[in-house]
Amino acid sequence: MNFFSRYLMVLQIISRNWLGRIGVILSTTVFFAFFVIEALSFMAVFHNTYVGIVTYTILPALWLFGLLLVEFGLRKQDLAFWATVRSLWTGEGEQRFKVNPEFRQKVIPILLVLTAANILFIVLVSSRTLHFMDQSEFCGTACHTIMGPEWAVYNDSPHARVACVDCHIGEGVRALANSKLNGAWQVISSTFDLYHKPIETPIHNLRPARETCEKCHWPEKFYGSKLVQNKRYKGDSLNTRQFTTLNLKIDAQYGVGHGIHWHIAEENEVRFVSKHDKREEIYWVEVRRPDGSYHRYTNTNLSDSTEFEEAQIPRIMDCVDCHNRATHIYETPDDAVDLRIARDEIDIGLPFIKREALHALTRSYATKADGMQGIRDYLTTFYNQQYQEGQIDEASLLHSITSVQNIYDRNIYPHMGIEWDTYPNHIGHQIGEGCFACHNFQNTDQSEGCFRCHSKNMQDEQGNHISDDCTLCHSILSLGEDDPLKYLTDDEFDTFEEHKNKYLRDEYLESF
Repeated sequence: MNFFSRYLMVLQIISRNWLGRIGVILSTTVFFAFFVIEALSFMAVFHNTYVGIVTYTILPALWLFGLLLVEFGLRKQDLAFWATVRSLWTGEGEQRFKVNPEFRQKVIPILLVLTAANILFIVLVSSRTLHFMDQSEFCGTACHTIMGPEWAVYNDSPHARVACVDCHIGEGVRALANSKLNGAWQVISSTFDLYHKPIETPIHNLRPARETCEKCHWPEKFYGSKLVQNKRYKGDSLNTRQFTTLNLKIDAQYGVGHGIHWHIAEENEVRFVSKHDKREEIYWVEVRRPDGSYHRYTNTNLSDSTEFEEAQIPRIMDCVDCHNRATHIYETPDDAVDLRIARDEIDIGLPFIKREALHALTRSYATKADGMQGIRDYLTTFYNQQYQEGQIDEASLLHSITSVQNIYDRNIYPHMGIEWDTYPNHIGHQIGEGCFACHNFQNTDQSEGCFRCHSKNMQDEQGNHISDDCTLCHSILSLGEDDPLKYLTDDEFDTFEEHKNKYLRDEYLESF
């Protein structure tokens, strides 16, 4: 008797009622369907997240349901699965199933083979499911309504090739288990509409940067300084271009422990407490001294608040406290328009395009579709009313309008409550602080960033405050000027403004 004949005998035993028959049909069909779909995916016949959801979640669930039906069918005959195997082995089942004495010797090996096949199938499906759920595409597209915005900005970020799990989960069995438990809650919250709109930040269960970020960005690596040049455009008819050139003192000339990355050196541990643990309004910040004690600076603007959270557990400053939007980067409207003009995606030759693009982007729209149409209508109406036919290049205008719409489409998601100021970026600082109180050429409102701590309001018991000097973090070579190296090329300094330029030039030459 061949294997197939013995397999049919097993089916005879476990399909003696309708429950067993349905279970056999369901589990067998799913078993073979899984491998067929896997083969087609391997041959790249199709590749889709929703196919993966069917393959690794729905099919395994149906397969398990089929096996349960088989078990219930056997129980209906007063014999569970292993009781059936035992009765056949001892010969007690010969009369019950009306088979000859040799039957059990032919059937039991098949039952054991099928059991082993099912166990291997469970292991295979489980490993494939874990692999599938660790893919960034699954994270971003499986729940498109919720994660669609994060998926869009992630794909347009410097870390687009870094898997989501590398930052959000980390390595190790404990991290894997925690992520799956958290994932189970996410499934429940998305099913019953229990999730926050917008998604709350910061994410408090991220692993420390030393276990994630520093897999690539290790502190011992010497950075030195970095020259950064930003092109900005005024809101006048010519969209006048201006340059801001900064030489960032990332580690200055002395390596880790100096410059901007002074904060990440182990000997300079910084810890703080923030309002509602949001890491935006800082109650107090402490710096560890060489003797192990801590020197505290208290925010005088918040020290008398009834919400002052003295008992809150301090947070040790981490990379993400400044680089809070290292991957899911939402743009400010001003920066976004400037960037598209610099890329020639928005025509700088269109009069007032910078000003009018900002007006179109920052108006209130109820839905995404309303926003896209509203931007087109606003810009089209403005140029039709202000300029006669032939004064404006229609093709260039249409191309520029599309680019402005793309800015809105990338950054704004009304259904998730995501607007321009929803997710501030803590890199840098808010316009209106320090030098920018006068040099507010960007006309942009951002996070306070560095000034969350580096402020005259953050004072110790002696009244000393944390430095907020502009040149502490960068040398300024040009600040909203027509020349990207304005302060290096000027020779004469007569006015107050020119003396300021000389000071900035000399500071750069002395520092570098």
